Amino acid sequence: MITSFLPVGAACVTVIGLWFAIRTAGKRSDLPYPPGPKRLPVIGNAFDIDLKEPHVTYTQWAKIYGDIVYSRIFGQDIVIVNSERTARLLADQRSSIYSDRPHSPIYRLFGTHRMTPVLEYGKEWKTQRKLLHLSLRHDVIDRYRELHLRSAHELLKNIQQDSKNFYNHFDLYTGSVALEFTYGRKVDGKNDPVITMAAGLADIMAEGMTSERAGLLTALPILEYVPSWFPGASFQGEARKCRDMVTSFSDYPFAMAKRQAQEAGGLLPSFISDMLGQGEVEESDAKETATGIYLAAAETTASTLKVLVLAMILNPEIQDKVHAELDAIVGKGVLPTFEDRERLPYLQAVLYEVMRWHPALPLGVPRATTANDVVDGYYIPKGTLVIFNTWVMANNEYNDPERFDPTRYLTADGKLNPDAKQDNSKFFGFGRRICPGRFFADDALWAGAAAILSTFRFEKAKDTFGKEIEVEPVFRHGVVSHPAPFQCSIISRTGGECERSQLP
Repeated sequence: MITSFLPVGAACVTVIGLWFAIRTAGKRSDLPYPPGPKRLPVIGNAFDIDLKEPHVTYTQWAKIYGDIVYSRIFGQDIVIVNSERTARLLADQRSSIYSDRPHSPIYRLFGTHRMTPVLEYGKEWKTQRKLLHLSLRHDVIDRYRELHLRSAHELLKNIQQDSKNFYNHFDLYTGSVALEFTYGRKVDGKNDPVITMAAGLADIMAEGMTSERAGLLTALPILEYVPSWFPGASFQGEARKCRDMVTSFSDYPFAMAKRQAQEAGGLLPSFISDMLGQGEVEESDAKETATGIYLAAAETTASTLKVLVLAMILNPEIQDKVHAELDAIVGKGVLPTFEDRERLPYLQAVLYEVMRWHPALPLGVPRATTANDVVDGYYIPKGTLVIFNTWVMANNEYNDPERFDPTRYLTADGKLNPDAKQDNSKFFGFGRRICPGRFFADDALWAGAAAILSTFRFEKAKDTFGKEIEVEPVFRHGVVSHPAPFQCSIISRTGGECERSQLP
């Protein structure tokens, strides 16, 4: 991908030196920057980072330089935070400095800049966050548990009827949950127009808003203005298409919800029904907030369910223990409800370990400092891009981190560790920017996981000679990291239609 930008970069070379000098002027301090890799003049560490999998580079740096690592790309200061202790110090205790988002060209270019997760800190973000709080508070989230269970039962039916497309069924499950929660209407089958639109938008965001492009556009914001006909600037066409799709997705389901609210029966309890009930909410705020909710809720939960299946295939002895707990506590062939949740500690520990083993957002969403700061004696300039490296936190802070081991979250007598929930919270972010939908997402993940593991067993697929096909965990990194499609066999635990279904 870097090579596709080289013609553009060559055309910009004459302005880079001047721009670099302007950016670095006034950033001097008598204190040192945090330790980090050596930097070349002007370009800094631009060619040191694996922009397809930047968390791999940052992990290597963490081993060499420690908790706080400094780098620079074309004058943009970057600090990578590699420990939970430091992340909480900055996000919780110095939230006035570390709660902003960078003014990243890729968000504006692809039309997502007004969505809550990436919105810069300010009046608009505060308004959207306040709106989210109405529907996502811990004390009101229980009203959606029937939705989670009902949608999980539909997921089981879809897998039984067509197990070959289980990836699509996970997407439909999380999409239907997000649709009803956000817009107050039930999904209209597999070809629901909103689900279809969302899938198309998610695809183009995953393909276009890669970490590689985000890094290059952040380092060289001038690339945002390069015309699409210029060699290496084909991304402009993708961005234009994405902007149009974001606008359509913001408008269409919102208009449907408003129309349904005026009809007999009205909307189901939802984010939009809460907004319309407020009466004084700006329509643009409601639209953008709803779009961000839907995409964030659907994408991350679907990815985590796919990682769960991958982990069960690779660790059959752990799947056996989950089945044993479910059968003993709930009963074989009986689907769990939320009343059973506290009695199923091993299942909960497995879900915590899934999120640790491969976080859906390995680097979270970058932040930007709003003032100069000093951390552990190191100087952090205003405007620094700050990355909370949850990938390293998920590995370095645990013994034998590559091993999938749910007992990390259990006490010696098999109960859930009292600190397990707080320990797992880092995968939802830190401080003011912690995911506002974490309680909703947690319930959606639990309902889906409990349903599929009560009903099915996931095993390695077999070839025509009956030999198991080995599975290598391969992940694709876009806005959300998710496992590439893999082969497996789904077996109904009670017999029935899905017995021995091969998944391509």
